[in-house]
Amino acid sequence: MTAVTVTHRPGQLRATLTGPVLAEDVVKALIAALEQAERTPRARAFVIDSRGPAFCTGMPLSGDRSTGDVLGGLASAHDLFTGLARSPLVTVALVDGQVTGGGVALVAACDQVVAGPEATFRITELLVGLLPAVLLPVVAERVGHHRAFSLALTAHQLDAAGAVGIGLADRAAPEPEAELVRFMREVARTTPSAVAALKRYRDALRSGPGSLEQAMEAMRERLEDPAGRARMSLLAEQGLLP
Repeated sequence: MTAVTVTHRPGQLRATLTGPVLAEDVVKALIAALEQAERTPRARAFVIDSRGPAFCTGMPLSGDRSTGDVLGGLASAHDLFTGLARSPLVTVALVDGQVTGGGVALVAACDQVVAGPEATFRITELLVGLLPAVLLPVVAERVGHHRAFSLALTAHQLDAAGAVGIGLADRAAPEPEAELVRFMREVARTTPSAVAALKRYRDALRSGPGSLEQAMEAMRERLEDPAGRARMSLLAEQGLLP
């Protein structure tokens, strides 16, 4: 099974996650799909959705992964989040399932998040002894630095309404596909160049997804902590890591 299924729909290119784990092959497939969407005539939006009850559970964190492997995966994920934020297309996450860990950053990096009745959002890195180093700046751009910090500190789970309430999601709807259709009609009233200009101006007003070097150093410290590695190994043995 391919990591991501790409389909063309009117006005959009759709990338469907076939599994919940944000492994490096999935990240690379999403980057390739986004680049394909940007080359597609008449495409206005790049939409990410998923199959199954979980939308995205973040990066694989089994305790036997080397520090270099994990940091390499983080670098690729950072590129994906940056690409979603800076794409001239409107990027949309169509969520109707569980979102945890790095999946929250995948969602937050998109311009619009449409949340269905089964959507939940939770930052879980501290629970396994890690730091949401790449994730936190992306989420903070949407909800503010302290609120992002608090979500990471407590691992508090949000439902669709709660996510909309703090700005992590933009729309909560019982039928997310129908809500996406309504949103696409709104986008159709604008020109592609105006949308691209608006996104460039927004990016000029903010710091962006965050410093990769700063995130790497912070994550390296956690990955090389013996107690943290031991905890990850134990959780992996218990089947509690993606």
